[in-house]
Amino acid sequence: MKQNKQDSLWKQALELHEKAIVIDTHCDTPELMIDGVLDISKKNKFSNVDLVKMKEGGVDAVFFVVYVSNKLDKKHPSIHALNKIDEIHRQAEQYRQFVEIARSPQDIKRIHSKHKKAIVLALENGGAIEGNLRILRDYYRLGIQYITLTHFRNNDICDSSGARKPRWNGLSPFGKKVVTEMNRLGMLIDVSHISDKAFYDVLKESRAPVVASHSSARAICDVPRNMNDDMIRALAKKGGVMQINFYSEFIDYRFHQHYKKVFRKHEKERENIKKRNKNNVQAFYQAATQLRQKYAPPAVDADKLIEHIDHVVKLVGVDYVGLGSDYDGADYFPAGLETIASYPLITYKLLQRGYSEEEIVKILGGNFLRVWEKVTEEG
Repeated sequence: MKQNKQDSLWKQALELHEKAIVIDTHCDTPELMIDGVLDISKKNKFSNVDLVKMKEGGVDAVFFVVYVSNKLDKKHPSIHALNKIDEIHRQAEQYRQFVEIARSPQDIKRIHSKHKKAIVLALENGGAIEGNLRILRDYYRLGIQYITLTHFRNNDICDSSGARKPRWNGLSPFGKKVVTEMNRLGMLIDVSHISDKAFYDVLKESRAPVVASHSSARAICDVPRNMNDDMIRALAKKGGVMQINFYSEFIDYRFHQHYKKVFRKHEKERENIKKRNKNNVQAFYQAATQLRQKYAPPAVDADKLIEHIDHVVKLVGVDYVGLGSDYDGADYFPAGLETIASYPLITYKLLQRGYSEEEIVKILGGNFLRVWEKVTEEG
């Protein structure tokens, strides 16, 4: 990242990263780890996240998301989840001099004090609990700290914001049991991806605050995946926090419109590339990177991301917003924010807009830690 080293605000941004506990609450990096592409200890050109880039970006903790496709909901998805969980633990143990698994806010602070990086496990798509609360509890024992209740399709827990029509008209009867059990365990409930009606059902059922691990503002980019102002207000009233997603399609509506036009062609070519390189994972990722570049419109300006932060702050205050990039889970990010090493640019731009150091420390991770502590207390 090229910046004027004489810029006093840039120096202040870097110093602030030394003081703050900086947390990214949504990285799909385990997708690359399980494929054998990514050794997290080495700087890797195929990933947005690794331990080297975290150090460069002054990021102290990441939530490594165990993503399980809704397509696997009826095909023993727990097998796929457990494979990824095992690989995260394996690499964390292998590189324990640099990184530790965190299971609580206190762990984050302890690991930070030892000048190590922290990895927190999360599950994306509650379909992977296979309709069984025992499996839910097992995930928690293995270190899963939040569950995104569904992904782009409805599942047996709730409806998705990406579904064409509802299945449950919100949260299912089993979904209510999931919310109750997650509250009891002290697990964070993630409302990103779920339908608007399911969102309000979760707020009604949960006795603890909830989080949106990677969602942006619908008022700025009007897509169903984002949260409208009433939802943001309700989340804040519940004591929760909204972690802004960096994905260009969800922060800039023009970008969304362009990508929507080329999506089917892009995905068809991607599937063909995957078939041609089924025995060479690295070749697949290299070709997929070239494909992304082929279909990409002009990059979104990083200030667009800051607009989403500004919007939430103006709507409900600075205590209810944070950062959840969706790195390694999305194709396109704003210019200058292509990897987790770019995090100081966000801090720099917040300083430019007049945010105080105290406010920025909250956005970088303090708000999320506060909510997480409250949820564990409720458990």
